Amino acid sequence: MQTLRNKGKAQRNTTMKISALKEVKEFTEYTLHSRPDWREVAENIERGSDDFEVDNVRFIRDSEIDKILAEELENDPYILGCSTAWFIADSTDIDRELIEALQDAEAYEALGNLIIKGCDMVNFANSYAVNADGYGRHFNHYDGGEEELNISGVTYLVFDNH
Repeated sequence: MQTLRNKGKAQRNTTMKISALKEVKEFTEYTLHSRPDWREVAENIERGSDDFEVDNVRFIRDSEIDKILAEELENDPYILGCSTAWFIADSTDIDRELIEALQDAEAYEALGNLIIKGCDMVNFANSYAVNADGYGRHFNHYDGGEEELNISGVTYLVFDNH
């Protein structure tokens, strides 16, 4: 396996193939609006990071994204309770009339806590993303977009919050 030494910084060796390094460099330079430091992106990928951010661009391993989204939704029960009543009813065992009554009473946080306690949040997160046409609505606050970067068989969903 070929290695690359980064010049101008502390000497670091990487075991990523040169072709993978080139792919990361091209992706960061030509696919995104922002220009994250491609070396830092490559280092995070090489370390096996599941979730990292470089220069306002977030990279999340696709195999972990539902779990990460679930954790973020659990940390904001108010926003969770603001989801549409039909979606909550379809994704949980909560009766739609109860959901609408709680929302009419502006008890969004209580509804969010009820969702968190009463359902599998990883499955809920997946339904949330499917309903929103992807993960970009949650993770990309700039334009809701998402990109994919596949390096050595590992796919990252990439959110450019430029």
